[in-house]
Amino acid sequence: MNIEQLEYIVEVAKAGSLSVASQNLHVTQSAISQSIAHLESELGVKIFIRSRSGAKPTDIGSKVIQKAVEALMKLQELREVSDSANLLCGELRIGTVPGPMMFLPGTLSAYKADYPNIQIAITEKATQEIIDDIKQDKIDIGLIGLTRSLIEMQDKVDYEVVLRGKMIAALSKNSPLAFASTITPEEIRQHPLVLYDDDRVWEFIRDFSGKHGPVNILFSTNNLDAIRNAVRENLAITIGFDYTIRHDPYILTGQGVPVAIAGLEQEDSCLALVWQKTSHNAPAARNFILRFKTQLQDM
Repeated sequence: MNIEQLEYIVEVAKAGSLSVASQNLHVTQSAISQSIAHLESELGVKIFIRSRSGAKPTDIGSKVIQKAVEALMKLQELREVSDSANLLCGELRIGTVPGPMMFLPGTLSAYKADYPNIQIAITEKATQEIIDDIKQDKIDIGLIGLTRSLIEMQDKVDYEVVLRGKMIAALSKNSPLAFASTITPEEIRQHPLVLYDDDRVWEFIRDFSGKHGPVNILFSTNNLDAIRNAVRENLAITIGFDYTIRHDPYILTGQGVPVAIAGLEQEDSCLALVWQKTSHNAPAARNFILRFKTQLQDM
């Protein structure tokens, strides 16, 4: 039995599928399958029932998985003790697209309590700028929308998907479409769009235009207040990640309305943490990553 096997069964249980766990862990599906099979043989129990629809824990498997979760948590506590001893001072540099900013205060508050002498610097940028800064060692951790270009750079950076969702629209509460449960691609094409200037958003727009025809873009910007004002004044609609839009202050206060996009096949819009493969500030980064993931799981 080893730590890797425990991590595999926990991830498979969480994902409900060996293939999804394989993608999340960046490990081949066969390697995960063989590792779990060896663990089942060693323990003499069947941990998962596998089928075409996924992998479901057996009754005894659920108990094994729970113990694995507890063991991994204790292991992380040991690592944090080591981190605390080794990281009395320094700097943690974070780059983020705007959406995750609303998730950061709780994580940073808890992090700062453990590391009072660590200075935290946060910059808000577009996805590609963050990736470039990671590669040039200008920041330690990035929070970005997962793009195809990042997937192609696995040899240069590490990343982990922490949230999955879909692209949705946001409208003014005064829009005629505000009371609809969904908005169609044709209705989107009939309205001006204001867009956050980010690679993942442009990927979506290019795919959308290729399938449904060109859209009318009023403007794109990195200024969220400009986007909010245009939507609030019913001058345009915007499109973005559902986990970002649904937590935005102007949505929460009722000034804007989130609306799903109907009749549209789209890939998951993923929020990912990204960092250097050989980060000089790895312990600080690991602690932040753990805390951030835990916060999102508790949402």
